[in-house]
Amino acid sequence: MTWRGSLIAVALMVGVAVTLFWLFQRQIGGSSPAFYLPPEILPALEESLEDQKRLAALEPERGAEYRERFAELETTVGRIRILEHNRERLVRRYELVLLALLAASVALATVYLAVRHSRYAPRLARLQAALSELATGRGPVEIGDRGTDPVGRIARMIEATSVGIARDRRRLRALRNLSRWQEAAKRHAHEMRTPLSGARLTLDRIRAVAERTDPDRRRDLETAVEGLDLDLERLGRFTEEFASFARLRPPELERHEFGKLVAEFVGAYRGAWQNLRLELERKENLWVEVDRGMIRQVLANLCDNSSKALGSALGSVRFEVDRASSEARIRVVDDGPGIPAAVRERLFEPYTTTRGLGEGMGLGLAISLKILLDHGGDLELLDSSPAGTVFALSLPLAEAP
Repeated sequence: MTWRGSLIAVALMVGVAVTLFWLFQRQIGGSSPAFYLPPEILPALEESLEDQKRLAALEPERGAEYRERFAELETTVGRIRILEHNRERLVRRYELVLLALLAASVALATVYLAVRHSRYAPRLARLQAALSELATGRGPVEIGDRGTDPVGRIARMIEATSVGIARDRRRLRALRNLSRWQEAAKRHAHEMRTPLSGARLTLDRIRAVAERTDPDRRRDLETAVEGLDLDLERLGRFTEEFASFARLRPPELERHEFGKLVAEFVGAYRGAWQNLRLELERKENLWVEVDRGMIRQVLANLCDNSSKALGSALGSVRFEVDRASSEARIRVVDDGPGIPAAVRERLFEPYTTTRGLGEGMGLGLAISLKILLDHGGDLELLDSSPAGTVFALSLPLAEAP
């Protein structure tokens, strides 16, 4: 609480105390004469006493009535004289009561502010620390304040905002990183194509020379040519993978029902991997704007990775389509051997692979992530263990047609 708020709170407490005292004083004043009476009242009452005596003498038959009035006036005069005699002391007592009430009000306000400060100061300090951590670019912050007051609500808002900010930062870093890799892949593909073309021409000439060579040496030349041809073919495949990653086109968006799109993929690719069984779970109709071919490419990449990780074993891939906040999401769950912990942090970087040399460039997940980011979505590894791996593919929801 600010000093301004504290002063307002103290002023309110003092105002309440003064109001209570005023009501208290009015209550007392209503049941007894006031402390300060006009000076002419007491002589008038004393004169009225004398009048009652004279009336009683003039009208003896009404003497009892006049004596009763005389007694009442005499009582009143006695009370007024007592008040006059004790007026200063009573005034001092009321002043002391007023001061006591004011002091109690200030004390209560001070205690209230101290308790409030001791309660809110640590929580506000945690909020400030969380905001400082968020400003430095770190990941999602966790405050742990679940209060229902404004501080608790603000804490939960900061936590939710930090999750979104961390996710956007991660997406931006991934886009920048993939853009650099794409530029490098483009240059590599360009630099490799020219010598590859020259090497193929040279290999064709060697093959022609081998045909004119005597039979004894022809067999050795043909064997060497076959080996070179296989190596050049593999280099050509790698070059094409570089080129396909470098020239990844922007998505052409069309509106699709998400579950139906995945169901079509499962139906079309059900027998594409002999060691995989494809399954689908969908809970509701969710509409997205996507490039249908690109999304199928992402799903195929994930299934291909699961199939190769299983090797000769049999397994399954389950697609779970549901809603996550304002996004449509697919959880891709397999029962393979899992991803080694050493490569999980850089899993979506190009050329990261768990396969042996010559078995792939490790571009499948990088391409898949780039496709999802270009759609405004995301691709994340949620879990991986010897019991299986879970990926999450998310896309912005679109309005139903």
